[in-house]
Amino acid sequence: MKEIPLFFSRTQNKIAKQVLLGFALAILTGSLILFLIPQATQSGEISYIDALFTSTSAICVTGLLVLDTATYFTDIGKAAILIMIQIGGLGIITVGSIFSLILGRKTSIKDRFYIDTSFGTERTFSVSKFFMVIAGTTFTIEFFGFIITTLIFHFKHLYPIKTSMTFGLFHTVSAFNNAGFSLYSNNLESFVSDIPLNLIIMFLIITGGIGFPVISEIITFRRRKHLSLHAKVVLTVTGILIITGALLFFVLEFNNPDSIKDKPVPIKILASFFQSVTSRTAGFNTVNIGKLFPATQLLLVILMFIGASPGGTGGGIKTTTFAVVAAAALSFLRSKKEVAMFKRKIPLSLVQRALAVTIASVTLVIISTTCLLIFEKCSLMEALFDVVSAFGTVGLSTGITPSLCTASKIVLIVTMFIGRIGIITLSLAIAMRSVADRITYPEDTVNF
Repeated sequence: MKEIPLFFSRTQNKIAKQVLLGFALAILTGSLILFLIPQATQSGEISYIDALFTSTSAICVTGLLVLDTATYFTDIGKAAILIMIQIGGLGIITVGSIFSLILGRKTSIKDRFYIDTSFGTERTFSVSKFFMVIAGTTFTIEFFGFIITTLIFHFKHLYPIKTSMTFGLFHTVSAFNNAGFSLYSNNLESFVSDIPLNLIIMFLIITGGIGFPVISEIITFRRRKHLSLHAKVVLTVTGILIITGALLFFVLEFNNPDSIKDKPVPIKILASFFQSVTSRTAGFNTVNIGKLFPATQLLLVILMFIGASPGGTGGGIKTTTFAVVAAAALSFLRSKKEVAMFKRKIPLSLVQRALAVTIASVTLVIISTTCLLIFEKCSLMEALFDVVSAFGTVGLSTGITPSLCTASKIVLIVTMFIGRIGIITLSLAIAMRSVADRITYPEDTVNF
C-alpha cells in the first residue's frame, strides 16, 4: 500500500534538524572558546562542564549561572558571552540566513518553512526582506536602548563614559534578547529604586519577548489599521500576565522584609512590575528571588512556564499556546463545540498542537525536577523553580544553581536547550515520517 506522509514533511524535518544542530554547534563552539582561551577568565581556567553550562545559558538566552559573570570572566570572556547572547537571541538559522543574504545567496522555500515554524507568521512577504527587517529592528532597538542606558549609568550613577558604554551595551543586549546576564554580582538588586533604568530594561524585555512579527505589525499599524489575530492574542495575553503578575507580587510580598516591605509604595509597585515582566523570560531581578515567599515563587514559576511569544527571544510554552489551551478549556466548560478568540474560530489542529506542547512541556519539567531532587539536597520548590527557569529560558534562581553537581548541570543544560529550540522544533527534528494505512478503527469510549 502506498505510504502517505502526514504531519511531518521532509522539508520541515530537515529545517528542524538544521535548527537543532545549529544551536548545538553554536553551544559547543562557545564552550570551547571559554574553555580553551585562558584570557576569557580571571583565573585562566574553567572546567569544561561550567564552560558548557555558561555557553548553553548564553546561546539559549537563559541567564542561569554557575559562575559569576561579573567577577569570574574577563572583558574578553564577557564579550564572548555577549556575542553568544546576540546570536542565540536572533536564532542560529536567522543569523546564518542574514549573512548569506548579505553575501548574495537567494532565498529558498526552506527559508519560508523556517519562518513559519520559528516565527509563527503566515503573512505574504519577501523572505529576504523579512530576515533583514529582523536584523534592522533588533539593532535599531538595541542602539536606542544602549544610548539611554549609557546616559543613565553616566549621568545618574556617575560612571566614566567608557564604563557606562560597556555596562549600557551589555545590559541592553541582554535585556532585549531576554538573557538576564548582568555585570553585577547581585544582578540589578542595587537598582530597585532606579525608575528610568527599570523602565528601559522592562521595555527592552517586553519588546524582545513579544516577537518580531508583532513588532512589525505595531510599526505598520498606522498604515494598515489592522492587527492579525496572532498579534491581538500576544498583546492581550502579555498585558494580562504582566498586570496580574505585578498585582499578585505586590500583594504577596507587601510585608516581606526581605523583598519590598521597607520600600516606598511607588518603589514597591515598580519592583512588582519589574519582577512580573522579567519572570516571563528575561531573568533580571531587582529583589532577592531566594528570599521571596513560597507563594510568590510559585507565581513566578507559572509566569516562567508560560514564557514569551512565538518569534520572540524567550522560551516557555508561549503566550499563544497558553491562550489557545485556556480558550479550549473555557469552551469545553461552556459546552461549546468550537474554540474561538476575538470572534475567530481556532482550528482543531491548532488546539491539539497547543495541548500536545503543554503536556510535553509539563512532562519535561516533571522529569527534570525529579532528576534534580535525586541528585541534590534541595527542596521541591528550589528544584522546580530552577528547572522551569531553564525551560522558560528565564535565568531566575533561588540560589542553588552555582552549587549543583555535574549531573544536575547536565539536566539543566538539556532543559535549557529544549526550552530554547522549542518542543515543536524538537519533535519535527526527531520524528519519523508518519504513514497512513487508510484503516479506520471502530469508535469507542472511556469513562471520566
